[in-house]
Amino acid sequence: MAIKLFELVGTDEARPFSPYCWRTRMALAHKGLSAQSIPWRFTEKDAIAPHNSEKVPVLIDGETAIVDSWRSRIIWKTPIPTGRRCSAAKAAAPSAGC
Repeated sequence: MAIKLFELVGTDEARPFSPYCWRTRMALAHKGLSAQSIPWRFTEKDAIAPHNSEKVPVLIDGETAIVDSWRSRIIWKTPIPTGRRCSAAKAAAPSAGC
């Protein structure tokens, strides 16, 4: 299942502008993971309310939602499971040995 990331956007959905969302996207890229971007606007609080948040970024991996900035800092510093790292590395470079 793909990782989903709610990102703050304005009129152009292709240009998220929250530095907190950028930081999350960069952390994912650093770990070799990609995320499906879900555009979110300030007026769409009901879209992230089920995840107990009123602000973005909201990261959803399977059934787990990460909304707290302190929790997300801890998660970014922990290694990702080997299976994900290897599949991401092999997708980027098929000759990568895992």
